[in-house]
Amino acid sequence: MRHATAAAIVVFMCATAASKAPAGKQADAPLPAGNPSAGAEIVTDKGQCLSCHPVRDAGSRLGPDLTDVGTSRRPDQLHASLVDPDAEILPENRRYRVVTRDGMTITGRILNHDTFQVLMMDAKEQLRSFSKTDLREHGFVKGSGMPSYREKLRPQELADVVAYLMTLKGVAPQ
Repeated sequence: MRHATAAAIVVFMCATAASKAPAGKQADAPLPAGNPSAGAEIVTDKGQCLSCHPVRDAGSRLGPDLTDVGTSRRPDQLHASLVDPDAEILPENRRYRVVTRDGMTITGRILNHDTFQVLMMDAKEQLRSFSKTDLREHGFVKGSGMPSYREKLRPQELADVVAYLMTLKGVAPQ
């Protein structure tokens, strides 16, 4: 599942001086006004967001699709996802780790699992299927695969990224 809400938890890695807010609540300090154009540049360059997230036809499929994240998340939620990506991880965005009988460890985005099999996308975006009987161990990985941008981006840069993400309302008309 590629939901925009998942994207908010992943791509938005930012640095901020604002205090953390509980899920669904506003942070104490309001976000500064952001510049969407500057934010788009940060997402594609300095933030390296497209190395994990797709936006329209660009980027990787490892993280949640951000193409319409602006329709499902509020600015404060996006900001929180950037500075503390481990605070809230949607079930469809949890990472999964398997260890094969020969000791090989593979971590990736889970696509499906049942009593017998695990289907996941590995770090090289390859579809991988494992029979659980062929695994030494398997299970969900604690924490997000997305780094925090709290110390990597200045507050204004974070605001710019959030402003850009809020413009993402779906696939652009052709």
